Amino acid sequence: MYVFATVLLLGLAVAKLVDLVRHAWDMPRGIRLLLAFVAGVLLTWVTDYSAFAAWNQTFRAAWMGPVATGLALGGVAAFWHEVLDLIASTARRVHDQATEIETRIPRAA
Repeated sequence: MYVFATVLLLGLAVAKLVDLVRHAWDMPRGIRLLLAFVAGVLLTWVTDYSAFAAWNQTFRAAWMGPVATGLALGGVAAFWHEVLDLIASTARRVHDQATEIETRIPRAA
């Protein structure tokens, strides 16, 4: 269970790192996804973290565990991007609707 939570939170960290880079340079969605996968693999490669080793799963070579975990982190980061974009768009919609309703209410002088 802790491994799953770790993967989710590391995916959120990768998503926010990609967002930081995205705000510095304008990039299409495909490049953002590629950057998330690359950042996930680099993060797990540098820290030598393998979620599969924590689940007692073995690969043929030692490098495969961190790379597979990094690819999973990239996918989780893409998931976080969609969830956070949905929350932001919902908040914008609700705020815009509230502003519209408030402008239609006649104000007392």
